[in-house]
Amino acid sequence: MDLPKYIHGHEESLPNTLGSRVLFLRNARRLHMAELSHQARVSIKMLEDIEAGIETWLPTSVRQRIARVLKVDPNILEEVEIKKLFSEEQMKYPPYEVIERIQEQILSGNSNISCPVCENPLRIWIQEGFDLNDQKVKSPKGHCTVCVFQLKS
Repeated sequence: MDLPKYIHGHEESLPNTLGSRVLFLRNARRLHMAELSHQARVSIKMLEDIEAGIETWLPTSVRQRIARVLKVDPNILEEVEIKKLFSEEQMKYPPYEVIERIQEQILSGNSNISCPVCENPLRIWIQEGFDLNDQKVKSPKGHCTVCVFQLKS
């Protein structure tokens, strides 16, 4: 199927799951997974998980970057995402002490960290940058692979 240069609205002919839609669009745009990974600034592991149906929901920034590279409106991806629903009790944001502990674990290199909301694995990374004085700064980042928890620093 030949795709338009950019897909703006709902397209009936696209697959109906996030993983199959990303795979279909990537192949239709003739992009290797490594190219999409590089251009969208998303790890190959995350793309593999998306295309395999393990990741069923994307943080807004990730969705926007992938959509930009695939030349589709981000809503094209969002409309097939599946967020698992949790009770109001589960959705309460964890206390600051718990967040601090998670941040310290990430910065110390621990990669097996569970979500404080639903106890599923956190996808974590360290973002490096510079402060206003050109001093190197490392910020721990992460989001849950199942619920909507995001580590905000």
